[in-house]
Amino acid sequence: MNLKLPTLYKRLLAFLVVIGPIFWLVLTEDGQRRTDSVVLYLWGEDEINFNLEALDNQFTESELKKVFPDIKWLCQDQTSRFGNRMCAARIGIYNGMPARYIAVFFHDQWINSVKIVYRPTYHNQLVQQLRQQIGTPISENSQDAETNQSVELLRWETGKGHVILKASLGEEEEPALFWFPQAILPSAR
Repeated sequence: MNLKLPTLYKRLLAFLVVIGPIFWLVLTEDGQRRTDSVVLYLWGEDEINFNLEALDNQFTESELKKVFPDIKWLCQDQTSRFGNRMCAARIGIYNGMPARYIAVFFHDQWINSVKIVYRPTYHNQLVQQLRQQIGTPISENSQDAETNQSVELLRWETGKGHVILKASLGEEEEPALFWFPQAILPSAR
């Protein structure tokens, strides 16, 4: 029994094997995100996997540095509405999503909030990732302090805190994901 394939079929199969992954990497959202993540990693950008669902306000700066020893944290006393000390780090990837930086705020040594600035291109994918990890968000309207306009926020309750981000981003808006403990933002239940 001779199972020889015609040359045209072989070339077509080889073409699909080569072009298929390139098509996926370049022309699909998931492929672009993965490509960007790999490129950022190759350029030496730090990656951080931060489980916001398990985070609580009993976490200190020293514990943060123990859990993430490879991240170059810059910490300083800085009074803000989020706390009295801040640690920030430039990152390239947050939980598989291309990102820019993370800022962790502490109040009297205990974690008080987290701000993760990600790349705006991946906003919808981040919302999908949060829906898969934490569940369906609560949609709320809030008043923007700078523009005095109503803004739709998505909020996930984690039991120990809240994960919040805007439902949609404007052209010049900073794409940021926030975590606040229950003590700062009590449950709406």
